[in-house]
Amino acid sequence: MLSSSFRKAQALRIGAVVFIFFVLGSISRYHGSFDFSIDDDGQVQRLQGDLDVYHTHHVASYKPEDIKPWTRADTAALNTPEGKRVVEFLTASEFEPHSDPNKDDPHTLKKDWFLTLTKRLRVYRALWHSLKEYYDQLAAENRQDQLYDEPPPHLAPAVQLLQQMEQVTFPWIWKHHKTSYDLYSEYSGQGIIMCVGNGHTKYARTAIKVLREVVKSELPVEIYYIGESDLTLDNREWYEKFDNVKTIDIRTVIDDDMLKLSGWAVKPFALLISRFKEAILMDSDAYFLADPAVMFEDSGYKEVGTVYFYDRLLFPGAGRKQRVWMEEFLPTMSNHPGKTAWFNYQGDHEMESGVVAIDKGRHFLGLLAICKMNDYYERSQVTYQMTWGDKESFWIGMEMIQERYSFIRFRGGAIGNLGDAIPYKDLLPEEEVNRYLNGETLTETHPLQMKGEAKTVNMDRVCGNQLHFDEKGEPLWWNSGVVRDKFTWDSPYLKYTAYMKNEDGDWDFGDSCLVQKNPKAIMELEWEQRKIAFEILKVDREAAMEIPQWKQVLPIPQLIREEGAKGGNGNHDAV
Repeated sequence: MLSSSFRKAQALRIGAVVFIFFVLGSISRYHGSFDFSIDDDGQVQRLQGDLDVYHTHHVASYKPEDIKPWTRADTAALNTPEGKRVVEFLTASEFEPHSDPNKDDPHTLKKDWFLTLTKRLRVYRALWHSLKEYYDQLAAENRQDQLYDEPPPHLAPAVQLLQQMEQVTFPWIWKHHKTSYDLYSEYSGQGIIMCVGNGHTKYARTAIKVLREVVKSELPVEIYYIGESDLTLDNREWYEKFDNVKTIDIRTVIDDDMLKLSGWAVKPFALLISRFKEAILMDSDAYFLADPAVMFEDSGYKEVGTVYFYDRLLFPGAGRKQRVWMEEFLPTMSNHPGKTAWFNYQGDHEMESGVVAIDKGRHFLGLLAICKMNDYYERSQVTYQMTWGDKESFWIGMEMIQERYSFIRFRGGAIGNLGDAIPYKDLLPEEEVNRYLNGETLTETHPLQMKGEAKTVNMDRVCGNQLHFDEKGEPLWWNSGVVRDKFTWDSPYLKYTAYMKNEDGDWDFGDSCLVQKNPKAIMELEWEQRKIAFEILKVDREAAMEIPQWKQVLPIPQLIREEGAKGGNGNHDAV
């Protein structure tokens, strides 16, 4: 008969082996397909009535056996030799040994760092959830600061590992919070987050006026910037004159000495550090046709806690590089990557991060993973080398840490004018612009760069801004400003007479137009939404009059119902 001490030792060894398998993961890849797939329906323009979330969204789900919980056996295994080796693996430096210490920055990430990071994040997720109850008990007694001090013996190895993992993986939290639980416990309420610098203020002023004066949103707004030179006092005071709008220097709430934040990278960290539990992150040039709060009622949001939007489907044939990259560092995946343009070599962009809605109560750990992808070394050496800035990290980070997420099923479309009469990256003679503003349909134009040559207007396309839809396929918001080309001074306002879904057209990327695949693809913006769009033009002009040195003051075109893409009759009684 085996002695009790032998049986105990054997149990610990088995626990250690289980734990090691948990860390090292499976060799399987993404699995399955969506229960419902209507990607190729082409002409479905609206979805009527009460629909299942799997019809309206693409929802990422994981095999239950791929989600590993933390167990008491895992905690016990930490004290074994095998467990200690795993701890070393989970807390080791991400950098290669210094080959040239004389370099300005000799920190080079290990080649397999993202694979190691994925394994680390998945262990951290399980460990964090297993210790949350203990933290809550301490918090109830106002002793949460003692989490790492003297934990009970049966929890001590796990608590120590959590502390080590936070120190090496998310050290930028520690300047203002002793643990990640402390940050998580600060969240409450709903709100909007923007990241704005002086260069964005010509768009952001319009966005704030749209929120407060056009769509009448009462959601509080936090505007993040990076120091005095990024957003001047005059600009900050302008924003804060609106009710419940606050500007915050992100360097005062997170350790920027480590992060070296700039550009896109500010966005996920502002989302993480914001006080809102349910948050909408929006770019400065994103304009809504309704109160953004409607996204909190989105069925995908209710199901899994996110509203993600697809980008336009650009550059067919691209995506192979990104697929190979993801397969290198994700031991297992949800059912979503197999449906992406990347994995089917259909395009170079997946997600549009101009607007992101996320329930941080459900996705705090996912947000930490997203932020880690945008950490200084990760973004400069890997993430931004493989993707266009921050945008793909919002779903890839969820894959790394195995949290569910959802995309509204429609890809980004086009909204603006019917036809390409107004040129992109060019201007028309003043006489032709005036005819356009007064409601005349131009069939031939003379762009200035063509030096007198006539151009026949193509009426088989929608040209303008990038449009994004709600779950029923109705226009919800667009980005890239309110003019034909936001980078061309004096480019005129759009009229918002037409829109089209990506699924119904092909992109003329160089001209920022979506060309219809069939004669019924072009839709007319409903009259009430057209009136909202013109109110947006009005507040944009008001904003421009306050900062004419940064933003041109443009004439507003006439709002003529008959100029709608279907004669002003709407899409139900098309001519």
